[in-house]
Amino acid sequence: MSSLSEMPELILENIIGLLDFRSVLTLRQVCRDFRNFIDDLNDSRLPDSKIAEIEIHSENIDENKIMFDFLDSEHSHYRIEYSESENSRKFGEKTIILENSNIVDVMARDLEFVLKFQKNDLECLSFCFDDSDVEDTLIHNLAINLKNLFHVSNRKIKARKFTVKTHHQSQIMSVLPFADPEALEFIDFYSVDNYLEIEINEVVKTEQWKKAKGFNCEFRLLNLNGNDFCHFSSCAIRTYIITAEDLDFWKKTFLSSSNVEFSFFELNYSHECEEITDLWGPAFRVGPESHWYFRMKHCEEKILRIYESYRIRFDIIKMRDVPNGAFILNKIDFLFLISQHSLKSTIFHI
Repeated sequence: MSSLSEMPELILENIIGLLDFRSVLTLRQVCRDFRNFIDDLNDSRLPDSKIAEIEIHSENIDENKIMFDFLDSEHSHYRIEYSESENSRKFGEKTIILENSNIVDVMARDLEFVLKFQKNDLECLSFCFDDSDVEDTLIHNLAINLKNLFHVSNRKIKARKFTVKTHHQSQIMSVLPFADPEALEFIDFYSVDNYLEIEINEVVKTEQWKKAKGFNCEFRLLNLNGNDFCHFSSCAIRTYIITAEDLDFWKKTFLSSSNVEFSFFELNYSHECEEITDLWGPAFRVGPESHWYFRMKHCEEKILRIYESYRIRFDIIKMRDVPNGAFILNKIDFLFLISQHSLKSTIFHI
């Protein structure tokens, strides 16, 4: 092959434009001149990678490593592996010793490069942090280092779903700003530790939170406020206790909205809450569960169902799915039944 300096740039650009994504990645590893030339190309000259999912995963079982995985729309899987102990980068069968560069800087540059090929929004952007016990390692500080690098470039990644799995709340706030709020539809938080608690008050201030349409969280959420969740069409969360006021707020939000699907709350312990009966009336009992049914404002054939045991679930069902003997209530119905002395006081367990 002719050297890069002997090949006209226009011809080389045209050749690169005809290659597939994997071939360009391989060509980029041939030499530094090729890498610099490809990295400096205008995005429009690059083939569409058709990447659907990107995951950045730290691994500390045997040695400190970062895995940069991406999956295209045809389910082809790519992985670039970075080893802190060897200060190396591996793609395919080729391993490069990084010498004076550190693996986080190199991984961030690779991420920038891969995103240059992306013509459409990602389906999912995911981070998984498996922390090192040694606090001064690059792996342990991966989230912070990435935050600093992306802050300088002001890079936002267009992805419909954002996922993070972590031990620490701080890592969520380090990487959540990477997601472009204009593209984001769903936020997913996974906990490495089932007993982990996080304060939600900083997360709810972000544009990503405000623009997302759905939310799932395995952490136990503290500082829960019903107003912060009412814009979601679906959410599933864990917490310790939900007040009757918050439950009634969510009920009213569901009844007046035309796009909500469901909300699911898993609670850590029960708490007697008599005032919910004054707001909703007596429950329809189905085994150990308490059920309430409310008429939707925008559609007579849709019913809001709320049921609880150690979980609270709000969902929308069809009129024909309401069991025989259950009341379908709105506020006027409830007041009428009270005036007829047809209701008895019950205790609502949360």
